[in-house]
Amino acid sequence: MTHTCKNLLIRCMDFRLNSEIERWTKESELFEGGFDVVSIAGACKNLADGSEEIKENFLGNVAVSVDLHQAEKIIIFHHSDCGAYAQSYQFSSAEEEKEQQIEDMKKAKEIILEKYPKVEVILVFGIMEDGEGREVDFDIIKN
Repeated sequence: MTHTCKNLLIRCMDFRLNSEIERWTKESELFEGGFDVVSIAGACKNLADGSEEIKENFLGNVAVSVDLHQAEKIIIFHHSDCGAYAQSYQFSSAEEEKEQQIEDMKKAKEIILEKYPKVEVILVFGIMEDGEGREVDFDIIKN
C-alpha cells in the first residue's frame, strides 16, 4: 500500500472549530505522519451510547483508517458547548458537560481498544474560550 497515515482524528463536526482544529493539527506533534478524519456530531457520543448498528457503522470508519491506512494512533476530540450533547442532556454547568463527555470518550476508547488493542488512543477536550471557536484550549485527558 502506498498511501498510509499514522493517525486518525475523531472529532465533532461543529463548524465553529474548523480554524482552530486546523491550526492545532499543524502545530501539534500528535499528527506527525498524517491523519485521517472522522467528523460526526458529538464525536464519539454515538459510539458510547448509540445502538449496535450505529456503533458498527462508526467502527467501520475506524477500520478504514486502522486496517487500510495503518493508523497507529487515534485522537478523540470533544469540546465544550457541544450541540449534540445539548440535545441529549440538561447540564447545570460547563463542568458537568465536560465530565459527561470525558466519560463518553473513555467508553469509546474501551470499545475501540476491544477491536484494535494495538492502537494508542488519546483523549482531548477542547474548551472554547470565546464561545465561537475562535480560541480553543486543547487539553489532553489523563486516564
